[in-house]
Amino acid sequence: MTRLPVVAIVGRPNVGKSSLLNALSGKTISIVQDMPGVTRDRITTPIKIGEKYVELVDTGGYGFVDADDLTDHIREQVEQAMVRADLVLFLVDTQAGPTPADQGIAKLLREAEIKTILVANKTDGEKADAGLADFARLGLGTPLGISATNKRNLDELFAQIEANVDLADAPTDIPAPTLMVAIVGKRNAGKSTLVNSIAEIYEGVGDRVIVSEVPGTTRDSIDVRFEKDGKALTVIDTAGVRKKRLMVTDDLQFYSFHRAERSIRRADVTMMLIDATERISDPDRKLAGYIADQHKPVLLVINKWDLARELLVDQAKSTGHRVDDTTLMEQYKAYLDKELRHLDYAPVVFVTAKEGKNVQAAIDVCQHLNNQANVRVSTSKLNAAVREIMTERGPSTKYGKKIRVYYVTQTNVAPPQIVMFVNNPEFLTPTYERYMINRLREMLPFPEVPIRLFTKARTREDYAATNGPAGPKAKGGKAGTRGGSKPSATPKNIPGRPRVAAAEEEATYDQGLGERRTDRRPKVSAGTRNPNRAAVAKGRRAKTAGVKKVKVRRKREGA
Repeated sequence: MTRLPVVAIVGRPNVGKSSLLNALSGKTISIVQDMPGVTRDRITTPIKIGEKYVELVDTGGYGFVDADDLTDHIREQVEQAMVRADLVLFLVDTQAGPTPADQGIAKLLREAEIKTILVANKTDGEKADAGLADFARLGLGTPLGISATNKRNLDELFAQIEANVDLADAPTDIPAPTLMVAIVGKRNAGKSTLVNSIAEIYEGVGDRVIVSEVPGTTRDSIDVRFEKDGKALTVIDTAGVRKKRLMVTDDLQFYSFHRAERSIRRADVTMMLIDATERISDPDRKLAGYIADQHKPVLLVINKWDLARELLVDQAKSTGHRVDDTTLMEQYKAYLDKELRHLDYAPVVFVTAKEGKNVQAAIDVCQHLNNQANVRVSTSKLNAAVREIMTERGPSTKYGKKIRVYYVTQTNVAPPQIVMFVNNPEFLTPTYERYMINRLREMLPFPEVPIRLFTKARTREDYAATNGPAGPKAKGGKAGTRGGSKPSATPKNIPGRPRVAAAEEEATYDQGLGERRTDRRPKVSAGTRNPNRAAVAKGRRAKTAGVKKVKVRRKREGA
């Protein structure tokens, strides 16, 4: 995978770094809030400069004193972004003017001899341009005045980036990742540690995101791209989930949670991280329910298994029992099936993210789940499987009527979507649907991914398209073939079809039988009867009498 030139945005807190990243990328990627210290990790996204792509990096506020004792971690992330960048956009605030914090960052950039463009944000108009000269004392030249919020002078900023970055080897296209994995879980479960372990394996750098014992360290959803076996993959580190009542009162936690939900929707596969040293809690159950509602393939990753194993072994020894690793894992899987019933089909992997144990296996399982979700099964195989399931155990209805399945087909993948055409969808209860989905997992090649099952009543259009006009020859086709009518034609309006036969077929279809029954007479409701029945009967007798007289006259002539 070709390396992208790196452009890093640095500056003191609350000068608009995240707003600038969102403005240059044209997407809302970083959380923007009118308070310092919102961004902590390095947030990256590719942007197009001319015909080439570069990687734009948003960083935390340099020099910010964090209330959660993460000041040193944030400073390290900013310094790493500076060192690895091909170009730094040093952002200052025009309205506030030069500050001691700005002078400290400028000194750091000059001493490291890092190529820098001085950018003055919040320069909303020509009157504000008059204050740009004050920043010359920083020793980085006259700044470019922009407004990230109002998109002012962004074209000129793009031009300066193109002029100061070597784009000769930059790629002209960013291939979409073949797999996108969202790592979710409650707070302090080890999500960022797992991301760093993955980065260490595939990039050789194990400090991609901030890791701390402080719950809620991660706030943004952070995409980390890497290459595995020549294929581009992306893992998404997300903010930890906590009880909903605690997120409603905190705007930052609220937006972080919704970013995590959006990451689940974006991802191909979800890794749900579970802390093995703690019991399954309400946030775990709600998160599992949300993943199930989104029909995403999910891998249950049991983190901190080394610590949990020691606790379980000590408990077993205290009771005089001896247990092995296999028994402990099976017992924990049974515990998960009981607590997370929504995800009883999901595979389980036990890891120790801090030491990198079994992390590679977790990525391999994610690729396997993605392959399962994209399998397409033939219609004949699906119909055979459903026929076997119905033979083993058919659905029961309170009215004693039987469901009739005409045919089954797979209409989509990721997740597999199966549609059954039946005479009456109400005959299929939710309990039987769950039973059928579980049996389909056992019989079809996607045993560990969610399956979406839909039942649909066969409409008149489906009926006509399947059977076609029967009887006399229809216009434009042979008798008994589909060529004599359009696929959407209903029995009563098929050209060339006898009126009585069409009425019989339509009446029979409305009864939910779903097949032609020409041996039954059409049922006529009381509302459709001719009120002048006596006149109709008189006319019928007159016609019949005329026919009889003709037959008698012919007999006499022959005699």
